[in-house]
Amino acid sequence: MDVIFCGFGKLGVLCLERLVSEGYRISFILTHKESEKDSVDTYAKEHDIPFSYKDVRKESIDFLEQIGSKKVEFLVSINYKYILPVQLINSTKNSINIHGSLLPKYRGRTPHVWSIINGEKITGVTAHLIEVGVDTGDIIKQIQVEISDEDTGYSLLLKFEKIYPQLLIDSLNNIKSGETLTKQNEQQASYFGKRTSEMGYIDFFKNSQDVINFVRAQASPYPGAYYYLNSGEKIVIQKIEKKPNEQNKQNLNITIGVIVKISDNYFVRCKDALLKIVTYRILKEGGKKIANTN
Repeated sequence: MDVIFCGFGKLGVLCLERLVSEGYRISFILTHKESEKDSVDTYAKEHDIPFSYKDVRKESIDFLEQIGSKKVEFLVSINYKYILPVQLINSTKNSINIHGSLLPKYRGRTPHVWSIINGEKITGVTAHLIEVGVDTGDIIKQIQVEISDEDTGYSLLLKFEKIYPQLLIDSLNNIKSGETLTKQNEQQASYFGKRTSEMGYIDFFKNSQDVINFVRAQASPYPGAYYYLNSGEKIVIQKIEKKPNEQNKQNLNITIGVIVKISDNYFVRCKDALLKIVTYRILKEGGKKIANTN
């Protein structure tokens, strides 16, 4: 069966490889420029599959007709950044997306990061039909994923990498066998937008668990949560932890939101506790690193 594949990153290439191994023929690929050893565009080049980096919303009807036709059984979207135009969605018999949340909750961008920031204990992965709305189509299949206290946005993504390929194949099989799909409940729907590095500024006037979740959600290799020392230097914090009550009592005079250095360690008080900055890097203006922990 012919497939138009829209995908990017490690999730994209894992699903692309699995589709090919299952006997699907990739007729065209839409992706974003990456050119890494394990990336969708590299796979396309190495296997002589026609591909494009274009945002097809800006292209002509002729271009859309070139890459899609009623003969194509499936359009598959995995970690693809552009919204697909209705002409392309309708040019195939079935259009499927896999999204990193338990829809209808956490529609939109980087749902795995938002779920940790918001203190969720359970997230998941959803295969659903693509329609004009963002992440609004009927649900084909869902898998729950536990969020541990130690999970970061990146470690959660690694869990997803083990789930996406099989979920994709199962979902395609469900479609082919005519299994009943589930309508999304709009009363339970939520939407979260794109995150940028500037959004990593830490609010230490929040509770300790909120701060800890905010930091771990954006830990390396993501840009990281950040704050500023009294000197004005930027500190990018990768891990922060709550200190015992005994130590809290000894440092009641530390002002909320002021980072202090005690015995070569950095501490900061938030709304309800003293926090130790465990892993960090300090940057001068312009981004040059001048200090860091392992």
